[in-house]
Amino acid sequence: MKNVLVAEDCKIIRKGISAMIARCQVPVDQILECKNGLEALQIIGNIPIDVLITDIRMPEMDGITLVKELQKNRYIPRIVAISGYDDFSCAVDLLRCGAREYLLKPVKREELNSIMVKLEEEIQQEGVEERTKKALCHSQLRRILLSENVTWEEMEEAGRLNGFREEEFYVICGDGTLADWQSNQMFSFPDLEGCYVALLTAKDARDLALKRRDSRSFGISDSFRGLCNLRKAYEEARHRRIRAFCMQDEGSLKLGSCLMAPNELECFVQRIGTQKNNKNEAILLEITDRVKKGEIEGLQFQDLICQILSRVKEFYGKILSAEGISPDKLCHMLEFDNIDEYCREIRQMFSCISQRALSENEDYKSRVKLEQALAYINENYPGNINMAMVSNHISMNYTVFSIAFKEYTGDNFVFYLRKIRINEAKRLLSETDYKIGEIGQMTGYEDSKHFMKTFKWVTGVTPSEFRKNFRVKDGKTENITPKTKIETF
Repeated sequence: MKNVLVAEDCKIIRKGISAMIARCQVPVDQILECKNGLEALQIIGNIPIDVLITDIRMPEMDGITLVKELQKNRYIPRIVAISGYDDFSCAVDLLRCGAREYLLKPVKREELNSIMVKLEEEIQQEGVEERTKKALCHSQLRRILLSENVTWEEMEEAGRLNGFREEEFYVICGDGTLADWQSNQMFSFPDLEGCYVALLTAKDARDLALKRRDSRSFGISDSFRGLCNLRKAYEEARHRRIRAFCMQDEGSLKLGSCLMAPNELECFVQRIGTQKNNKNEAILLEITDRVKKGEIEGLQFQDLICQILSRVKEFYGKILSAEGISPDKLCHMLEFDNIDEYCREIRQMFSCISQRALSENEDYKSRVKLEQALAYINENYPGNINMAMVSNHISMNYTVFSIAFKEYTGDNFVFYLRKIRINEAKRLLSETDYKIGEIGQMTGYEDSKHFMKTFKWVTGVTPSEFRKNFRVKDGKTENITPKTKIETF
């Protein structure tokens, strides 16, 4: 409980009740005191009071008159009446006028504590209901602000939930600094299409316009009445906010036509992934300059950027995902401090996409060349080839080829070539009756001794032993006649 007011002309009783409240089970932020109804009315007019504990008989204004006067207020505190035995009939009248509870003098600590606990439970429950109602109303108002297809019944419901009357209101649209503005805002929306949006009373709107001289950081609508005009007020405020955001240079407004034809837009998007992206930067800077001078409307500019970003997401989706880039954050330029910062973010994103695309393109070219190199090796391994011959064949620098080949195959050139030759030698030894020396020459080894030494180093056995082992494993040894036995060295 926040504020409790004790209205009692007798100081001793007043202090005693205040002390009981301070020691009761309900935590109270502030206990205020006054000695008559006039003082109580003045306090309640300036401070929201949760519970009023008032005596019936007081000078200048008694408790019954005080309660009757409070019924004229929009917010009425919960009232607890205090009286002696002689004032019981008056206490009944006070209960009829709106008092919630009745205490008989002398006030007992247990009774006061019980009433305070009961009222605190009511306040807490009302708070939950009020927050639920306000959240629902907030959701409905947001829908009204953003959608053109809101029914009259939905507007009526939102007005009923908030007690929205036909009073004058303004809509303000600006940056996040408006959140620090201390005012009696009807409702606020911290992030609505990239802006801080609030509904203001006429007084608050005037105060804000007078005190916030940086008018380029927000836009205020004209005055409106009724929820049916809420979206219109928001669109007006947002349009003025965008004008203020973009119009950094003074000058007359000259509306441009279509900023970019469909084919030009497509070319713009295609260039992002190439070395011609610098041309896009020049185009973007030129358009931005025209917007700042007022030659192009801010809304028209943002619409163009949204179209480009939509195609970028379609065309460079994999790159955006790999780099962790979200173009959606650039769809609302008012989330940025100014148009220069906004465009700088756009150019940085395009530059990142361009670098990644160029890198992937180079990787692709390298893979194609390495595939050509492997094909060349597989065709020419029986001959006398070396890494210089292969790198020249695919037009790649010798050193670059050596590194790229190792990364691509997992082996250096010599090991890879030897693996190809030995694997082919194994096949020939297993499937043919060629002599060992002939197989060595067929797999690129002119010197038969060098072939046998290399084969044994790789496989652990000589070519003859490999052939014998294969035939024993395959069960073909009994079919070999002296005429068909393989010559060995």
